[in-house]
Amino acid sequence: MTRLSEENTENLIRESLEHLATRAPDGAEIREALDQRRRSRPTMALALVAAAVAIIALGVPLGLRAFTAVPPASRVNADWAVLPYKPGWLPDGFKENRRAAKPYPAPQTRSWSAGELGHVELTSTPLAKGAEPWKIAPAPNQIIVHGRVGMVTEVYNDAMMLTWSPDDVYLLSMTLYFMKDPRGIGQRIADEMVRDDRARVSGELRFGRLPADLELSGVSTFMTVGGGGTDLEATHSGQPTAAAVVTASLRRDRPEVAGAEPVPLKARGLDGYYLPKRDGRLGPQDETVVVQLTGDQWLSVSGKRDQATLLDIANGIQLVPGDYSWFGKPPE
Repeated sequence: MTRLSEENTENLIRESLEHLATRAPDGAEIREALDQRRRSRPTMALALVAAAVAIIALGVPLGLRAFTAVPPASRVNADWAVLPYKPGWLPDGFKENRRAAKPYPAPQTRSWSAGELGHVELTSTPLAKGAEPWKIAPAPNQIIVHGRVGMVTEVYNDAMMLTWSPDDVYLLSMTLYFMKDPRGIGQRIADEMVRDDRARVSGELRFGRLPADLELSGVSTFMTVGGGGTDLEATHSGQPTAAAVVTASLRRDRPEVAGAEPVPLKARGLDGYYLPKRDGRLGPQDETVVVQLTGDQWLSVSGKRDQATLLDIANGIQLVPGDYSWFGKPPE
């Protein structure tokens, strides 16, 4: 059975943090705050390793089995189950703004935001069969959720992570950002967590043609200023948790072009443009092909491939009906 190292665990935690920072409604501000802390690498490393140690201290095995509640996503059907659990209670004002799914062993994620009042991100990862018995977490980091021992860990100075298992099947990890009394609120949310096998990721994009060495590795739907958006990720075949090589995005607002002069081209029979590698507002940006579809939809395909490859991927993208009915709603 595969075992995840502390380094891989750290990467998964960092990935969930950066996804929230990128996709939340005020993601630029969150991303900037995270970037400021990233410049102080020792502090971040200690926080992330502490979170990994918390999981180990709980006796949770790091060897995880594949998520089998639904078939794995394919290039034809990218709808994945998101979470078997959801909060039965959240503070007033918190509404769901993102759902994302990746293959084993990465966790499935969804998040809620209340603007300046804070953000809550919940991930679930299936546990291995025959897990070791729970161990008592050292005080003062111990939490008890319905008789099961869990761990609470500070991540940066403005986020707190609670990790516990509600059953013998799943490991839940909940991170609270920019909230007053995150431990007390987190404890109540954990105590009132309920089963939810209905939540799904259903975006508006499907990959058509992909280079032979790439395969679908992630689906994300999220709220943007102009409405719902969808991201698809593809990475090297057989490396589902590696960083994305190519990303396809559908949004209701025009992608940022700062840092480069757009080069006109035809994409999907429409007038589009190409952007070379550049330094954007959020840092270095990959080569990108952009085209405006009908109405206010903007399709962009970016990644570590040349212009011709990105254009071919964009031309092969399939547009399908998506489900954004859960946007902006509290847990139901």
